Amino acid sequence: MSDQIRLDDSDRYNLMLALTGLLVQGDEYEVQELAQRFEVSKEEIVKAVKNIGYMDMAHFENPDRYEVDYDALDEGYVRISYNIENVVEDVPRLSSRQASALAAGLVYLSSLPGLAENEEILELQGILATGDSRGNTPEVIVQPGSKDADLLIIRQAIKLGRAISCDYLNLKGEMRIGRVIEPLRIDLRGELIYLKGWCPENSDVRSFRVDRMRNALMTEVEISKAARSAELDDEVYHSSETDTLVTIEVDPEAFSLMVDFRPVEEPESVSQYVKRFKILVGDVRNLGRIVSRFGGAARVVAPDSAKVAVREFALKAIGELKPTQPKDAE
Repeated sequence: MSDQIRLDDSDRYNLMLALTGLLVQGDEYEVQELAQRFEVSKEEIVKAVKNIGYMDMAHFENPDRYEVDYDALDEGYVRISYNIENVVEDVPRLSSRQASALAAGLVYLSSLPGLAENEEILELQGILATGDSRGNTPEVIVQPGSKDADLLIIRQAIKLGRAISCDYLNLKGEMRIGRVIEPLRIDLRGELIYLKGWCPENSDVRSFRVDRMRNALMTEVEISKAARSAELDDEVYHSSETDTLVTIEVDPEAFSLMVDFRPVEEPESVSQYVKRFKILVGDVRNLGRIVSRFGGAARVVAPDSAKVAVREFALKAIGELKPTQPKDAE
């Protein structure tokens, strides 16, 4: 991972968990050594260690379970000790609201890639199903039409080998009603969740963003033989010979573009906070809608055809040009 790319909240939380498990043994490590081990910048290591200490200070009734040596941290060393005297020995009691919140969180976790049949999650769900401290069973309601509901349906469809139908917002901004997808795998890319599925319309494997789906329904149609035999890779977008190589510069607020669209080569640093990278684009007319979401934090540098496409999108948005639709966008 590049030293200049800042971690998102999920990655930083995972880094904190890993550091806590490593450092509570009492060993001392150099900041540089930990940065190399976890493939992050030294600044991210220092920030994660401080967050561990700050989060522990929030437990006012029983503080300082994790004792961070801040003097050593200032000198480039990381040392965390665990205060066993402050271990919680009494079994905590949960209110109905707390139990419901935990149950809802477990439902979400079980929908993520690789966690569908996690034994620990299933065990916790079973414990919560027995009720809270007053014997009340938490009620978890997944709102129909929400992303969580769609994920549950997709998981069930994958398990049963059934196709789904959904309303899907494509890159052109068009809502495709009743699009049929044969779901194969759920992938997590940064903060985005993708469905890798067979598209009968294009006779190919495509990646679909779950947050662009609405009203997912499992059909009675079984996944086709072509879908079952399709090869799955880790790419979100597959290039073709007609794609255009586009150079984009991004400020930190738009670094997520480097997750959405995998660069064809390692991003380069233009300055301390600006990254430049290249991607392959099927239709440059889609770029305007993509980069406009970041309000100037993402800029198309080359080629001229892509810059013109973004400019035309901006003019159409303010009514200076009549809109036209890309022909080959997903």
